[in-house]
Amino acid sequence: MDMTGMCRQIVVMGGSFNPPTTAHQKLMLAAVNALQADMGIYVPSSHEYVRKKMAQLDRPAEVLDADLRLRMLGRMAEDDPRLSVDDYEYHLTEKSHTYDTLVYLQEKYPDAALYFLAGGDKIDVLSRWYRIRDLLERFHMIVTNREDYNAGAALEASPFLTRYRSRFLVIDYPEDIEHISSSAVREMWRAGKYEEAGGMLHPAAYEIMMNPRTVVIDTFRDQYFFLSNFYPAPVTYRGLTYRNNEAAFQAQKCMTEDEKIPFTDCEPAKAKSIGRRVTLRPDWERVKLSFMEEIVYAKFSQNEDLRELLLSTGHAILKEGNTWNDIFWGVSRKTGRGKNHLGKILMRVRDQLGSDDS
Repeated sequence: MDMTGMCRQIVVMGGSFNPPTTAHQKLMLAAVNALQADMGIYVPSSHEYVRKKMAQLDRPAEVLDADLRLRMLGRMAEDDPRLSVDDYEYHLTEKSHTYDTLVYLQEKYPDAALYFLAGGDKIDVLSRWYRIRDLLERFHMIVTNREDYNAGAALEASPFLTRYRSRFLVIDYPEDIEHISSSAVREMWRAGKYEEAGGMLHPAAYEIMMNPRTVVIDTFRDQYFFLSNFYPAPVTYRGLTYRNNEAAFQAQKCMTEDEKIPFTDCEPAKAKSIGRRVTLRPDWERVKLSFMEEIVYAKFSQNEDLRELLLSTGHAILKEGNTWNDIFWGVSRKTGRGKNHLGKILMRVRDQLGSDDS
């Protein structure tokens, strides 16, 4: 395909953006200006990809909430009308590939020539990218020179990439951003050096990061198992005492007290299993959320130690991240999607218990 006759040129930048920094903004603008492109599009990676990447770095707690990354990118893009954000990869469950993303964007912008922006350090591994020949035959790439790295020379040194040299645009890396990176921001944040970290962030992104609800607890296991309905804590609800919240909740599917009594001595997994087989009360879908909220409140108001643990989560966003694709009560860890009703109930109960103290 001859791209030179197309009427628009678009720069595409992918990445984790965990969080997005001023380096991302300046590099994008440098590429857009060098190419005199019509658009620059940020494509943030999926939550699952970022989660796995941070787990490999042994920093699972430093995965920013997916919506926060998207919001920060969006606010940063507002500085220039040529910039925008596309969430194509954002909700993918499978591994994303640059080639597939560019094909999607080409279908979205059929009259455009697409240029994928990659760091010069990617040149050494480009030959191993998924469908790299197809990518270079259909699309262009932008790579960067650095003070100690000549991207053009690196391209010429690669027998494979030399054949596609016309598909590459080499630009200089913007000045004064060599020290800026998402990992540097996270490192400073860990050390409590918020103002120093803020110097690497767009003001709107810094404001979002400073919001106390930036902290996300997205698993109800290990130290946060107490948030789970499976946690072994007695709860008295509507005259009956159950061994755990799951049993109390499943019992409410029944209409009579005689039907509910067997649940009082159930372990959570057994209660859940039995609950799948009972005859549901006819109004269950309408009342189940109110039942859950009342039972969660009972658990934390009746058990002082659990009440203190819940309050100790402060203003953190609570999400029941799960791998079994429950997107009603929780959030899928694969897609980042879910209504998170249990997490929202826990946050409301936490607010209520906190206000009771004041």
